[in-house]
Amino acid sequence: MTRRDPLLRSWLYVPGHIDRFLTAAQATDADAVIIDLEDAVPAADKPRARAGVADAVAGFAGRGISVWVRVNPVGSAWWTDDVAAATAAGVDGIRLPKADGADDVRATAEQLDACERSGGRAAGGVRIVPGIESAAGVAAAYEIARAGDRVQALAFGAADFCADLGVDISWEATLVARSVIVLDSRRAGIAPPVDGAYTALEDVDGLLSTTLAARSLGFFGRSAIHPRQVEVINRAYTPSVAEVDRARAILDAAGDGGAARVGSGEFADAAIVRRARQIVALADRHAGEGAA
Repeated sequence: MTRRDPLLRSWLYVPGHIDRFLTAAQATDADAVIIDLEDAVPAADKPRARAGVADAVAGFAGRGISVWVRVNPVGSAWWTDDVAAATAAGVDGIRLPKADGADDVRATAEQLDACERSGGRAAGGVRIVPGIESAAGVAAAYEIARAGDRVQALAFGAADFCADLGVDISWEATLVARSVIVLDSRRAGIAPPVDGAYTALEDVDGLLSTTLAARSLGFFGRSAIHPRQVEVINRAYTPSVAEVDRARAILDAAGDGGAARVGSGEFADAAIVRRARQIVALADRHAGEGAA
């Protein structure tokens, strides 16, 4: 895995105003850390959290962790200064919450352009993962995904989406939205979408089952709100031993061809062979971390 790898399994949120949490996160097994300037930070603490971004990012240097900053929404009183702080050296990208349309992404990209020029940072170095958290955001997902070269992936916020609909959080209430976001991400040619956090910290089985369900729809990666969730998410998005063994058997049978008969009863066409290559490549990226 590289810092710019779009296939990040776990994204750990860390409140930007709590130094001990930022320090503890340096030892995380998460693929990415999100220094949060938005929901986790009270209004009175937002200036201090923002001012500490550069030092917080420096603490992750050399640890193989992708570092992101969740800014406040476009149009908020904090957004402009948050975006400037997120161009600190070592920041890989911005998590942009509550993106209801492509204009939110374009405005953020324009602000990043100006900040990178004034700060001497390479143009386009900071990526954007817009958060789809409303009916309007789902309806505009394709346009948001295509709103510039900085967009790496979309992130789905189930809690905010369900609140927008006026319903309780459930898999059923989010299924159509999730499918739309997956398909629109693929149409736009960006990375698969990232799933939102699971808020029931003690419910490990629920975290695992919903993460695997999202993976089966076409999501890749999930946000975490506590370090204890990271291992479960990483396991869910790392191919299991059985998956890898089956994929390697398909590739061995296919050889240089595009299709093969595997064992005594399965025919693997070109699409199945292509998927097997994807599984093996992902397993190689996270060697030794697969689920049993």
